[in-house]
Amino acid sequence: MLAITVACIIVDVRRRCIALTIAPQTRYAIWFMLWALMTTALKSPHVFGERALALLPTACVMLALAFGCASSRGLQIFVLTLVGCAVLVTAVALKQAYAPLECMIVDPTAASGENLVPDGRPCEFHYDCRRDAPDPYAEYRCERPGPFATTTISSRVRYRGTLMDPNDLSLMAGMTIPFVLTLTGRHRRRAHSSAGMRHAPALQHAPRWDAAAMEHSTPVSWVAATFRAVFATANLAGIGTMIVFARSRMGLLVYLVIISLCVIQRHGLKGLFVAGFAGTPMLMFGGRDGDEAASSTDARVDLLHEGFDMIQRTMGIGVGMGQFTDESVGAQTAHNAYLLAAAETGVVGASLFALLLYASLKVSFKIWRDGYNVDVTVSRFAPAVFVSLCGALVGIFFLSWSYKDVLYIVLGASMALYGAARAQDPRVSIRISAKEIAVVCCAMFALLAALNISLRLRG
Repeated sequence: MLAITVACIIVDVRRRCIALTIAPQTRYAIWFMLWALMTTALKSPHVFGERALALLPTACVMLALAFGCASSRGLQIFVLTLVGCAVLVTAVALKQAYAPLECMIVDPTAASGENLVPDGRPCEFHYDCRRDAPDPYAEYRCERPGPFATTTISSRVRYRGTLMDPNDLSLMAGMTIPFVLTLTGRHRRRAHSSAGMRHAPALQHAPRWDAAAMEHSTPVSWVAATFRAVFATANLAGIGTMIVFARSRMGLLVYLVIISLCVIQRHGLKGLFVAGFAGTPMLMFGGRDGDEAASSTDARVDLLHEGFDMIQRTMGIGVGMGQFTDESVGAQTAHNAYLLAAAETGVVGASLFALLLYASLKVSFKIWRDGYNVDVTVSRFAPAVFVSLCGALVGIFFLSWSYKDVLYIVLGASMALYGAARAQDPRVSIRISAKEIAVVCCAMFALLAALNISLRLRG
């Protein structure tokens, strides 16, 4: 599959459909991954090969998106694919939520998190499955089944594989909201100067995604606008409902942050009242509370303490990529991507991770706000990437997404955005100055220091 992707990119380059442009955040992504592997080779050489193989698919997908989607058509395909995936996993989770409870046997030979096999017996509580159990020595749980052999976990909806955790599923779906609105929004034709077109050969060959050019004041335009509105509303409602059934406090926060930013983008600060009104029911009925929520919070606090202990014990070098779980007393990960990067890759790795996120934000923001001579696809895609990354920055404060494939997919899309914009307007040249590097690194250290102080004050 990787060979086919590379071949397709070469063909597109030769046909001048895309131009190979290295975005500023690409360098930081590569440096961060290489530094993570170097730290692992230094501190945990016995797992270096395993960690390198685990990181390789993420790096390949990111770079394939960065170069293969660096055109208007490539960005369109990316948006359609990402939104389609979000619709699929949301539908699967909602089907789970309304499925009847069934007894499930825990398969000790299956991968952790995907080891529940329904046996067809109805139940209401876990102890119901112990009655007349086919295997009296097996472990049973009472959960809800879903399509594609998915199941709930502690009655929380989820998907499979990289999205088997309800929080991961919630963040992934929330990050797609800006792209849903981009896909379903009204597209306006954007004028391009002849000079700009002469300097942008890739733009001349790129198909235009300009639905408004084909729509006039006719019944067809009314039907199209209605369909877009219904599709967007259904997606937002479905994702919000799914997050409620996932009982993810982080997911609720990210959902409200992204909705608020999207509303501000379109309607200004007055739109916050609408977002607040819509978010109130979710805050009332979503998330976990009681002893379960308190236990989860205490466990996360203990993990954060362990993370700072690892930084101190290794003198800021880190324990190596993927080694937090092995070093942790409870064999769990940090549940904070910023601290995880610092604990596993040290001070340098945490700085590179922060610069990667900052550069991705800056690229999308500059292309969005600086008025470059780009087509409607790029101009609408830029704010979607920016808002999605803003939501991600909030969500990864509560999740171990330092190397998560979903995060690097969106980061790869931001790299593709830079390539597509530069192909259309040669003036697009975004750099990260030495002053910005110093400020970002200081901000990362300040965040970690503030987190450490808050943990000490909490006791």
